[in-house]
Amino acid sequence: MSEHVNRLRLTSSRVADLLGVHASTVKRWCDDGTLQSERTEGGHRRIPLADAMEAARAQDISTYLDPFHPWEANVWLAVTDVEERQSFDRLHNLALGWLTGGNPELMGRLLFVVGTRPDVPFTLFLEEGIRAFMARVGDEWQSGRLGVGEEHMASQVVMEVLLRLRPGWDNPRPIQEGPGDPPPVAVVGAIEGDHHHLGAQAVRVLLERDGWRVYYLGADVPVEEFGEIQRAQGATLVCISFSPKNTIPDLQRAVRVLSEFYRPEYPYALGLGGSFKEFASDRIPGTPFESLAIPRSTEDFLDWARSLLDEDDSATPRRVA
Repeated sequence: MSEHVNRLRLTSSRVADLLGVHASTVKRWCDDGTLQSERTEGGHRRIPLADAMEAARAQDISTYLDPFHPWEANVWLAVTDVEERQSFDRLHNLALGWLTGGNPELMGRLLFVVGTRPDVPFTLFLEEGIRAFMARVGDEWQSGRLGVGEEHMASQVVMEVLLRLRPGWDNPRPIQEGPGDPPPVAVVGAIEGDHHHLGAQAVRVLLERDGWRVYYLGADVPVEEFGEIQRAQGATLVCISFSPKNTIPDLQRAVRVLSEFYRPEYPYALGLGGSFKEFASDRIPGTPFESLAIPRSTEDFLDWARSLLDEDDSATPRRVA
C-alpha cells in the first residue's frame, strides 16, 4: 500500500497545511535546503511527501500522518479525497485492506482521523465514513471475502472510534449545570432484539456533539423502557435504532407501545432510524408525540433534532419522512 510514498509530490501550500506552518516558512525551508523540492515545467514548486515528513520530524512537528508510517501517502490521498471531493472510496479500500491484513488498529486510527478533520462535516463522516463502510463490510462478508470474526472486529473498532469522538472523551470533567439553560435531554438506544447498536451509538455521539445530554440505553432495549427512562429523566427526544432485520410491523409496534405509555405532562418527540427510508412517517397517523420522524439521512435527522429546539408556537405536530 505504500507504493505512492516515494513519488507523491505536494504543493507548498499543501505542505504548509499538513505541517501547520505558514507557506512562507515552507518556502524558506526549501530555499535553505531544509526541505527538498522540485520545479515543474511551469516553475511551480513540488515537495515529496516523504521529505516533508522528514522535515516535520526534524522540526519536532507532529502531523495526523505520524501514526501511519510507512503508509503516510496512502492516508494523505484518502483524507484529501474526502476533504476535497467528498469521496470515500479510497478511504474504504484502505480501511478494508488493513482489516483483512490484520491491522484493525490502523483502520480505527484512519476513521478517527477523518472524524476529527475540521473540513469534514460530522454528519457526512457518519453517513459515508461509518454507515457506508460498514455496509461495505457486510457486502464483503456476504460474498465470503470476510469471515464472521473480521466483521465483528470491524464493528468493535468502529464502536471504539465513535466513543473516542464523544465530546470531552479525551478530557473528562465533572458534569456541572452552568448558570444558563440546561441542555436538552434525549434517550437513545437500539430496539429489543437488535444487538448491533452502531447506529444508535452514532446518534448518541451526534446529539452529544450538538449539545444534548443523552441517556444511552445500548442494545436490545424493550420498547416500554424508552418510555420509562424518558419520563424519569424528563427527555424531550427519544431515538430508537432498528436493525436491517426489523420490518415495518416492528416499527409500528414500537410506535403503538410508546403511544400507550405516552403522558401529555411529559411531552417528547420520537425519532426512528433503520432501513425504513421509503416509509413515510405520515403513514402512522394519530400519534401523541410532539413530532415523529423517520429521517432519510444523518443530516436530515440532525436538522430535525435542531428544529425541535426552535421556538415554535404552533401546536401542530411535525413529521419528517
